[in-house]
Amino acid sequence: MTNPSPENHTFYRLYGFPIAHSASPAFHNHIFNQLGGNKHYSLFSTSKVIPGMLEDIRNESFGGSSVTMPLKTAIIPYLDGISPESEASGAVNTIVKVPTPDGPAKLIGTNTDILGIQNALLNQLRSQHPELSISSRASYPKGVGAGVVFGGGATTRSAVYALTKLGLHPIYLVNRDPGEVKAGWYCSLFLFSTYMLSRSSSPRVLMIVGAIPAIPPVTKAERMVYTVASALLTLPYTPPPHSPVPSTEVGESLPLPMKRLFLEMAYKPRITPMLKVALAHGWDGIDGTNAVVEQGFAQQRMWLKGDPSADVGSDPAILGPTIERRARDLITNMGE
Repeated sequence: MTNPSPENHTFYRLYGFPIAHSASPAFHNHIFNQLGGNKHYSLFSTSKVIPGMLEDIRNESFGGSSVTMPLKTAIIPYLDGISPESEASGAVNTIVKVPTPDGPAKLIGTNTDILGIQNALLNQLRSQHPELSISSRASYPKGVGAGVVFGGGATTRSAVYALTKLGLHPIYLVNRDPGEVKAGWYCSLFLFSTYMLSRSSSPRVLMIVGAIPAIPPVTKAERMVYTVASALLTLPYTPPPHSPVPSTEVGESLPLPMKRLFLEMAYKPRITPMLKVALAHGWDGIDGTNAVVEQGFAQQRMWLKGDPSADVGSDPAILGPTIERRARDLITNMGE
């Protein structure tokens, strides 16, 4: 841990354990150096919410923080509030220091993992439709398409929320542990069924998020996940004509993908066993570093503006294309 520095220095943290090999300091300090100003991001290694951590976040020089496991839920009672994203996912991975007009700043928790997933998918969709200006607020009208998530842990919660924000419904879950899938926060979702998805009346699957470990399947249950995934990935899909999509009453409508999107959350290795399967079946694969970078951009935008809203977290104009390109290149070139 690095102690808060002299006057006029603003410090930012990553709280959690283990975090010694995190790329977050390199990423965020790279951006801070380009923005200018006396800001620095460092690690605070702890597996519990301890008094020193609480003193840290209430320090006048504290600018904001990242929060990772095992503290994403434990930190919530110590904050002044949480965003709708954290409320929905039950997790905080970012603390934003929000100024108030007549008192001390408030510490608001949010979950930029959701924006990392959502914006990584939107960026790939934009690359398929360069002729369109696709808003970060855009979504699919009801009944246009479904989403799928492979997994059942904390990342799955963020993925479900992100796909829902994109207008996909229903969201199907593929998991080796039925107990995780049937947990309370999945009550409005549906278990995966190849039969249901093969029916003409079922919405076609447009996007999948993989949130399982990047290791080859060994047990029977693990192999079954890959079997089900392969069946899903081979379902037929006819690409749409390349034409703009009219707006709807509730805002812009997303265009159908030319190739369906598969976002892999694991990124060591960059091409995971599941991503290989998706690519082999003709899906447009997105490796996990894209979601990592996008959630990091969302954090920076929120810290800079003192605003934890999703609109601010998704606004690329705040940092600008040059800073974002350089930061993205930094992560891409780090290797595995």
